[in-house]
Amino acid sequence: MSRHQRRTVVKRVHPHAWRWRLLALLSTLSVCVAAGIWWGLQIATLPPVTDDREAALNDQLNQLLLQSEADRQTLNELQHHLSEQAADIAALEDMLAFYRGVLAPEDAETPVVLRRPELVYLPDSVGWRVTLVVHRGEGGDKLYRGQLSLEIIGQGPVEAVLIRADEVDSTMTSGVFPLRFRYLQQVQAVVSLPEAFLPERIESVVTLTEPVRRTVRRSDLWQDLADASVSSQP
Repeated sequence: MSRHQRRTVVKRVHPHAWRWRLLALLSTLSVCVAAGIWWGLQIATLPPVTDDREAALNDQLNQLLLQSEADRQTLNELQHHLSEQAADIAALEDMLAFYRGVLAPEDAETPVVLRRPELVYLPDSVGWRVTLVVHRGEGGDKLYRGQLSLEIIGQGPVEAVLIRADEVDSTMTSGVFPLRFRYLQQVQAVVSLPEAFLPERIESVVTLTEPVRRTVRRSDLWQDLADASVSSQP
């Protein structure tokens, strides 16, 4: 058997070698951390293309919404203005037709013409405002004088009742309205009907004294006038 001889190897180790290794490791870590921080800063400073594009699209959307709202308001104002103009034109046409009828009535042989009364409900006073227009029926510019009486015929609790204008209008001192006009005259009365009274007709009577003596009577159904008043309200 061969015999091996054991040899002792002596390795010299510097007493501060571990410090150098630790310093190298810390230096490597420091370099890695610094590189990571630098890379992060570079990414943060890059222009956010996606965010800028989204912001630009949002700005365009907001501008379009603002423009749409402005256009809608302008359109509403224009429609309101056109509606007002249409109402004014309709009122002028009605007025023109009315004055044409006054100046050139169909029945030119009648000295005076009674127009259809108009009723307007007054909720504050619990009554009705009656408006009547009387105009001449003949040519010329003579002065017309006379009086207009207004009567309301209806059903009371027991029997038919006739009410004169001065009985339902506290501002009147008599049952007639004085007339004095060359072309036309408008008369108004506030009618406060008593309880348990159902109006049926309005009787308008003109008693003309100048330029001729003539009596003209007109009868209108109350319900027809009330329905026309409701349909004419906006």
